[in-house]
Amino acid sequence: MTELVVAGAAIVRDYHIFVARRSRPQAVSGYWELPGDQVGPDEDEQSALQREFTTEFSISLRCVDRILSDRKLQSWPTEDGESTSDVTLRVWRCQLPSEATLDTELGEPRPNMYSYDESRWLDIDDLDAVGPWRDADRLMADEIADYYRNDDIWQMAD
Repeated sequence: MTELVVAGAAIVRDYHIFVARRSRPQAVSGYWELPGDQVGPDEDEQSALQREFTTEFSISLRCVDRILSDRKLQSWPTEDGESTSDVTLRVWRCQLPSEATLDTELGEPRPNMYSYDESRWLDIDDLDAVGPWRDADRLMADEIADYYRNDDIWQMAD
């Protein structure tokens, strides 16, 4: 069986991390996470993230580099309600276009309501302002916040 890879986007601007609430599949509906998607058979992780953001948030995305260690997920829900095991979550530091004018108070960019029904920019010191989180995503959000706090170059780039 081939390992399934899910790519997640770490987007931080001015000490705020972009997160979204899943609306489907049903097994994860209502849970907050780092936006992302399963990597398809003919795409790489960056392409999967770019596809997800173009489709779901109508905005382009630039993948800068992979950060953090891979995280094994116990399962990943499929659209048909089944669950797949042997899943790896990989997080990419990403940037939205610098010329994009986003109202972070409104959670922009807003989802197109296919996979997500809500989005927010959370202060990295208040990640529990939303919930419930998918477990692996909540742990990784803490790690991303620590990484951002200690990376002057990332802070200047955003």
